[in-house]
Amino acid sequence: MGHNITRTDIPMNMQGEFHKEITIADDVWISYGATILDGVSIGRGAVVGARAVVTHSIEPYTVVGGVPERIIKNRK
Repeated sequence: MGHNITRTDIPMNMQGEFHKEITIADDVWISYGATILDGVSIGRGAVVGARAVVTHSIEPYTVVGGVPERIIKNRK
């Protein structure tokens, strides 16, 4: 979720919000404290490490971790 801040004639807290869908496929493991940003898709069988910040879509069967996320390995 993000906040609209484009107009200067309206207070920021009155400009509303915008949303992009987050898609999480089957058989995905999301570890404790991970953050997944708007618009991201996580592919089937992927693993997201603890406290990772996922800013880009993750391919199926990929293990990611870090801030921002980076690929650690492929499970296949």
